[in-house]
This record gives sequence, structure tokens and C-alpha cells, in this order.
Amino acid sequence: MCIRDRQDVGLTSLVIADSLALAEMGDVLGRDSQAQELRDRARSLAANMERLWDEETGLYLNRRTDTGKLSRRLSPTLFYPLLGGVATQERAQRMVTDHLLNPDEFWGEWIIPSIARSDPAYPKQRYWKGAIWPPLNFLTYLSLRRAGFHDPASELADKSLTLLLREWQRQGYVSENYSSITGTGDDERLSSDRFHSWGALMGIMAFIESGTMPVPEELP
Repeated sequence: MCIRDRQDVGLTSLVIADSLALAEMGDVLGRDSQAQELRDRARSLAANMERLWDEETGLYLNRRTDTGKLSRRLSPTLFYPLLGGVATQERAQRMVTDHLLNPDEFWGEWIIPSIARSDPAYPKQRYWKGAIWPPLNFLTYLSLRRAGFHDPASELADKSLTLLLREWQRQGYVSENYSSITGTGDDERLSSDRFHSWGALMGIMAFIESGTMPVPEELP
């Protein structure tokens, strides 16, 4: 299924977050009309996101536009509504407690798998079938911080750094993606480059936690 056949939770949430960030830049530059346009866009998208909330699951779910049905396949991108400020605090708590911190779905020693551990495709680990991707970890980390879940964010940062350093000390790799089963970047089930620029994101979270880098949600 192509992305154009889906109302995508993750991408929509990122557009909302980007629009709000650009609106803040517009305020600084005195571009008032453009800033308001961006805020209106974010507000409209957030309102439309309500149609993707599934009360039974406790998550915003992707919707297939060819069938109109919500997809029950779970991935870390479903936590991005926290980054866009879309979810109420009650919903955010459900999303984090019932799903992200659930060891049967996303939490565990090696995190965050790109698909829930309970998904039938998870054992394959290839690409989006369970492998850990640094951009997913980083965006989920920012989402947690934006929503005020600092303890899970800190644990995610720590586990990400541990994974990065373990592979570096073992093989000298900063991998494109990692196995969420073995915690390695050269697991035979993966399709992973040994060196990839976004692998550094696994360590940047620790810099934010230590205060070496600015806290994103508090930047002027």
C-alpha cells in the first residue's frame, strides 16, 4: 500500500509540529500573517486527527483510504502526536503506559522496535519489521519530552546510548539500524549499513539529558 493510500499519524503529526515551529520563527521575524497561517494549518490538522483516535486501542491509528479502515499494526510513529501536542494528557498517558512502556509491544532491553513485538512480522527484523532505527528513537524521545514524560525519555536516551556504544566497542560500527532482539547492527536478519550519519542520533539524546546540548522544548 502506498503512502498516498493512507491517512498517516506520524507524518501528519510531524507536519503539525513543523508548522508550529515555523510559526514561532514567523513571530521572531515579524511575519505575523504567515505565522497565523501556519498555526491555523496546525489547528486544522490536529482537529482532523481526531478521526484517527481509536478509544479501544488507546492510540491514534493510521487509516487506509482505500478501505476506510484503521490499521491495527503498531509502530513508534504512532507516538508522534505527542510531539505535535495533539493528544490530551489523559490520552498521552494511555499511549505511553499501555503501549510504549509495554514490554509485549515496544519496551525492553533493546528499544524501540519499528513494529510491535507482538506483530507476526517482528521476528523478521528486516527494515521496518522490528529493527531499531535511530530517527524513530530520536523523534519518540522528542515526543516524550514535549509531552512531559521525562523519566521514560531519560530511559530511552540511556538505552539508546548503551546500544550505540555496545556496537561501537564490539565492532566499531555506527549502524544504520539495529536488531531489537540481539542489540547488534550486524544481525544476519537485518539490512543495515555499518556506518550511517543518523546513527549519531542514538548518542545526541544523552547530550540533551546531560545539558551538553539545549533542551529542545525550552529553546526560545
